[in-house]
Amino acid sequence: MMTGNGLNIMVVEDDFLVASKLADEIRAHGDRVIGPFADIHDAIGRIGLIQGAILDVRMQGGTSFPVADFLSECGIPFVFLTGYDRCQIPARFQGRGVFAKPSTAQPLLVTLHSQHDAVLHEDADSLDAVVIELLRRARRLMPDESSAERLVEAVLLRAIAEAGARLQGPAMRPWLLSLLQDEHQLRGRIHLH
Repeated sequence: MMTGNGLNIMVVEDDFLVASKLADEIRAHGDRVIGPFADIHDAIGRIGLIQGAILDVRMQGGTSFPVADFLSECGIPFVFLTGYDRCQIPARFQGRGVFAKPSTAQPLLVTLHSQHDAVLHEDADSLDAVVIELLRRARRLMPDESSAERLVEAVLLRAIAEAGARLQGPAMRPWLLSLLQDEHQLRGRIHLH
């Protein structure tokens, strides 16, 4: 049994038996399972609910790397579980846990809990750090500094209107980053001038 508070762990695995076994073991260790998901798009839609993820590398019709990219952007810990060689994993994920199939959930969960604890101590979820990250990302999305600042301002105004107690803790960062993406897609053009 893991000590401390349980985490919401996403399982992205397209083999039903492997996914079921992992889910049972995760629950037995005191964590909660989000999923399992056999489709990466379904998984991406639930990232706001999680604090860690276990990703099968090869999925039907592709890989889980788009999920891993989104998790990286949101600062959410994840590990890979694969039956393939480590060299199949892109360099951008160097330093992430890679576990060979078959594996029990125990070593994966130890790594995820350790990564989660490290993230909490980095203070990456402070409002200052998140606003700086929003500005950095907005600058990549928009053609100039002024429109990037207007985009972030719109996100923050929307967040304040919707927030309440939500502007605290580890859930704040992924939520604000998803608001930035939404604002850019819905109304990015109005922030250009």
